Amino acid sequence: MIKILIFQPGSLGDSFFSSALSDIIKENIKDSHITFYTSAISKEMVQDNPNIDDYIIHTGGLLSDIRNLRNEKFDYLLDTWAIGDAYYRILFSKANKKIFIKKKNSEKYLVPFVYTDFVEFAKSGYVFWDRIHLLEKLGVDVQHYIGKTLPVYHISENIRRKAENFLEKNDLKKNSYILIAPKGLWKTKDIPQKVLTEVINILQNDMRIDIVLASSPDDIWYLEEIASKTDKKPVIFSSKSIREFGGIILNSKHLISVESLPYHLAVGLRKTATVILGGYPIWKPENYKGLNFVNIDMDCKFCCSSNCKRGDYKCLMEITPQMVIDKMMEIIR
Repeated sequence: MIKILIFQPGSLGDSFFSSALSDIIKENIKDSHITFYTSAISKEMVQDNPNIDDYIIHTGGLLSDIRNLRNEKFDYLLDTWAIGDAYYRILFSKANKKIFIKKKNSEKYLVPFVYTDFVEFAKSGYVFWDRIHLLEKLGVDVQHYIGKTLPVYHISENIRRKAENFLEKNDLKKNSYILIAPKGLWKTKDIPQKVLTEVINILQNDMRIDIVLASSPDDIWYLEEIASKTDKKPVIFSSKSIREFGGIILNSKHLISVESLPYHLAVGLRKTATVILGGYPIWKPENYKGLNFVNIDMDCKFCCSSNCKRGDYKCLMEITPQMVIDKMMEIIR
């Protein structure tokens, strides 16, 4: 048995992409045992993936994390994170081969002190494909997958039933409603409320399409604010379970989302999405035609900042409701 540790301590979107490597590994190395090192919330998100055998939870405490990592010895450690204090955790972990993606020339000096090997950053334009390159060190023919294979988001039958119960409770039918995920981690991602309110009114009043607004429980206040300004109150979905949110995406007609986890899950579920871009760039698999993006062309676009350096958030504020509707209709028409 070949024991493999995938190391991804943070970021939900990154955790989804890294977890999906397990599908390719199991396809090529039948006797592999895959452990995923990640946060507790990320574990909840991906725990229906049948190709992940075990988990080590990232606690955020350096000494406790090192102790947990040293409880088991691995043949391979694949570091998909490779930043900051991850180095200390990798250094003291017990793995015969420790591999990372080298993005800067100076990082080559991390071998042999922290890692035993690296692959070059491929800049494929899609995070999942970049990470597949790590698998070449396991003997996988990565060119068979890069540019072709999309990540899969696994959802159990139990989660599917919970989603169906939510639909029944709110008198919604499968593939009939537009799901909107309007809140990001930062203001440079959030869909402006005025735009969103008008989009909802157009969809509900003119197009007779049901709307579901979704967020984590921490952001339900944002949904309530939006709902209070629409002509007809949309259905609100909020859950601590990302898998349950995935079930709502799966049953939707289309997703309208900020640049964040929801649209990555939509790709993993082969659902279509319209993504509102502010400060963060496009991550799109070129072979998937189910995504459209709305953004304003500016010199400072895709600044990757949590706050607008200009102070006016123009890249978001100049987006119009009709721009969103038009991009959506290009896909669902």
